Amino acid sequence: MRPQSIAHLFFDACTRFDKPDAVLVKEKGVYGPYSHKFFRQRVSHFGRGLMGLGLKEGEHVAILAETRFEWAIADLGIISAGGVDVPIYSTLTPDQVAWILNNSESVAIVVSTRDQAEKVLSVKDQIPNVRFMIIMEEDGPDSFLSMRAVEYKGSCEDNETAFIQRWQARKKDDLLSILYTSGTTGNPKGVMLTHDNLISNVMSCQSMMPCASDDTHLSHLPLCHVFERMGGYYNMLYHGVTIAYAEDISTVAANIMEVKPTVLVSVPRLFEKIYAKVMIGAISSGFIKRTVFKWAMGIGKEAVPYFNKNEPLPGFLSKKWGIADTMVFSKVKEKTGGRLKFMISGGAPLAPEIAELFLGMGLKMVEGYGLTETSPVLTINPVSHNKPGTVGPPLPDVEIMIADDGEILARGPNIMTGYFKNPEATAEVMEDGWFHTGDIGLLDQDGYLRITDRKKDIIVTSGGKNIAPQPLENALKLSSVIEQAVIIGDNRNFVSALIVPPWETIQDWAPGHQWPVTSEELVAHDGFKKFMNKEINQCMANFAHYEKVKKFEILAAPFTVETGELTPSMKVKRRVVNEKYQDVIDAIYAD
Repeated sequence: MRPQSIAHLFFDACTRFDKPDAVLVKEKGVYGPYSHKFFRQRVSHFGRGLMGLGLKEGEHVAILAETRFEWAIADLGIISAGGVDVPIYSTLTPDQVAWILNNSESVAIVVSTRDQAEKVLSVKDQIPNVRFMIIMEEDGPDSFLSMRAVEYKGSCEDNETAFIQRWQARKKDDLLSILYTSGTTGNPKGVMLTHDNLISNVMSCQSMMPCASDDTHLSHLPLCHVFERMGGYYNMLYHGVTIAYAEDISTVAANIMEVKPTVLVSVPRLFEKIYAKVMIGAISSGFIKRTVFKWAMGIGKEAVPYFNKNEPLPGFLSKKWGIADTMVFSKVKEKTGGRLKFMISGGAPLAPEIAELFLGMGLKMVEGYGLTETSPVLTINPVSHNKPGTVGPPLPDVEIMIADDGEILARGPNIMTGYFKNPEATAEVMEDGWFHTGDIGLLDQDGYLRITDRKKDIIVTSGGKNIAPQPLENALKLSSVIEQAVIIGDNRNFVSALIVPPWETIQDWAPGHQWPVTSEELVAHDGFKKFMNKEINQCMANFAHYEKVKKFEILAAPFTVETGELTPSMKVKRRVVNEKYQDVIDAIYAD
């Protein structure tokens, strides 16, 4: 049955599944369960507390917090009390937070920690419309109410009937949330999504994302981002999947081993890191282990076409794959908890070779495509007919059209209603019901979509050649000694690259070559530079001459969200990289 609203989806799931382990949270070093009954009670009490504080139907409340259980409680409490929530990335600066609070007309804000509270207090005189502030933790400034205090207030209020009436009155076309884009250029735009935008996506993805109530998902991406919010949160609630919350993005590898998830929704960055670790482990092992690993990878590659069509392996290949699984694949799979059966990659393009590594080991892995404005999924690869290198066919209720200039246009019930208080920006991307994605792509003979690049990211060399940077960057990242790569070349006479090795694991791969084990020493090491030049040339082998990287520079520090080069969803901010490393880039082209 199709839920009427996200509030209906949540309360119905609590009744349908009534599990003792709806949620897993790590406290005092151990993951412990919380039931659907407990989840429902906290949401109800928080929502009633907001009503007791004077929240009116349709008012906007911001959430400034990292991904955690309390984020979900705040979100569902706001929605169920008739409010509209405004997620804010926890990495934003005080001035950026103030801008979003004012632009979104938020009357209240819920923050996670004292640090986030201090961020809000530093701009308090700039946000006159904020009537009350709430902190998820107990240790907060005096001007903040604790979340527990608001829940206690809600439990004491004589408003239970009014609260039930509010959430039951939510309609599919009601505004659910205003999500601000990452803002790689200028101020971010507030994407307005309705309850039905998200619900239509949950319903359409059912057959493509085979989840069940006995599954466990590790939630680690920002809940501010619609990919995690739909795929790793609302979708999991609807199917009764246990949601375990990672402590932090930096602890995901350890948390995977503790939680042992069966389902994982993530971005290419995580899968690239796992891929790099597997490849480095193989390279740094002895001759016999390297030989066995290479043989097993070959067997896995043979098996991929069968797995992608959900077909059994033929006799001899099945036997060889079984040996490869025992000797190699099972050991790699143990590092993902040993129970992982289904993975979804989204948010950015995933190199087909990385998908095929996991698929060849017998792990179901599919890639999808979408944007914040599309709630987010437009296309996704079905498990039974998976085509790595594409992002799959459109969802059943979504239409995809390729414009004359190659831009991908989309239409469907998941498309936003527009940008908040920004009709000009809305008109720029909406035309006759079609949303202009800004991405370039094509549909193959089977109706599967292939993304070639972002329209605004296309590089035009001084010689007039058009070059899509993402395929080049994905090819470079297949090297075991390249973790991040940004292609440079717009208005230049040749293509170059900024390269970041996997510095986190430098101790694993540098000593075998008798190289230094500090990034500062290694970037200046002649032997390492020659090695990297050879790696890059191999990665560029299949590209046209004018596309190939002619020069490169190795960077001693990675691109991160904190240092500003990545968006919270791990996409590269090309403008920021170009500005920050202008001197390095100029030196590359100095000759």
